Amino acid sequence: MATRIHGLRVALLAAAAALTAVLRADAQSLRLRADAIAETRSPAPAGLVVLQGEDKVRPWLGVEGLVWAGAHSGSDADVLTLHVRLREPHGLGELRAGRFVLATGAVRPVSLDGVSALARARWGSTVEVFGGTPAAPRLGDRSYDVLAGGRVAQSIASRGAIGVSYVERRSRAEIADEELGADLALAPVRWLDVAARSAYDVTSPGIADALVSAAARSGPLRVELFASHRSPGRLLPATSLFSVLGDFPSETIGSTVRWVAAPRLDVLASGAGQMVGGEVGGNGWIRADLRLDDRGDGSLGAEARRQHVSTARWTGLRLIGAHPLGHGLRFTSEIEIVIPDEPRGRGWVWPWGLAALAWRSASGWEAAGAIEAASTPEHRYEVNALARLSRSLGIP
Repeated sequence: MATRIHGLRVALLAAAAALTAVLRADAQSLRLRADAIAETRSPAPAGLVVLQGEDKVRPWLGVEGLVWAGAHSGSDADVLTLHVRLREPHGLGELRAGRFVLATGAVRPVSLDGVSALARARWGSTVEVFGGTPAAPRLGDRSYDVLAGGRVAQSIASRGAIGVSYVERRSRAEIADEELGADLALAPVRWLDVAARSAYDVTSPGIADALVSAAARSGPLRVELFASHRSPGRLLPATSLFSVLGDFPSETIGSTVRWVAAPRLDVLASGAGQMVGGEVGGNGWIRADLRLDDRGDGSLGAEARRQHVSTARWTGLRLIGAHPLGHGLRFTSEIEIVIPDEPRGRGWVWPWGLAALAWRSASGWEAAGAIEAASTPEHRYEVNALARLSRSLGIP
């Protein structure tokens, strides 16, 4: 317990120090938003603190922080993200420094302690470079682990963009992973969007990750075709033990359809075939969302889902409802039922339910609470509560 409390103090002090250093109240117009989220899960509660700061006089300056307050007896507090962001007023550049999640082009998302710089030219070229160390839990040390790379992109006649990226990860001065990626996004005509990305593993030559999709729109109908390939053995660092235990690549091909059946009724459906480790399977779902008012504050939804691949074989049903109660109050509820093909002594039906109440005031206060109950393969029954409190502050 003492270790967790000490970790929480360090995390909160780090977040507060960054906010104080960047957003000084020099008689300027500042805006600070803080969200505190708490969950009552046995044997110990969990918490999350979200901090956001902006300067209205200097809109190019901002700071963001996400602090995990710890959960259970063996989980210490940690700073998930905490970084300063500088933006060129005309959108020609951006600089981030601190702890953040890097996701650009074909580079896989990674939590990084470092710096990322991006520059845009008026003729459509973009250059981005980044470097640092992969984030270590609880602000710990991670000697000799380094990640660096960059991305170069060029827009294509305002109808798309193409980019090439490179990233290298080193562990104790040795190359653990080296990838070369490419990404493409095109809108050749007004009704068609095409996107693709691929990452090539240079260390262990082969495609690590690839995705291609094409979406067409016609009136109330939108149809998307997609295909993907993933090689887990190449997605893991070369120094990882799991990378030598076996590579079971997976391929997916399928389609998603969205139909605006009525001004307030949307129907979505998706189906895909999958191959995992040489075993053929698939998944599919269909969902209908009905908005009860023009703004969508009230809604009803229903979803049916089928998963049938490898050992994951089950059918699920889901009902969702939301209703505004007035005076800033909004009530939402969800019910899910999963029916496994092979219960294996864990029950024929796995139910889950959630009820939530949210409130928002004109003065900037927001509060929300939720209770969920479930029966899962791990627990015969489980009840959890979640609470969130937010406040937006404006300093004249």
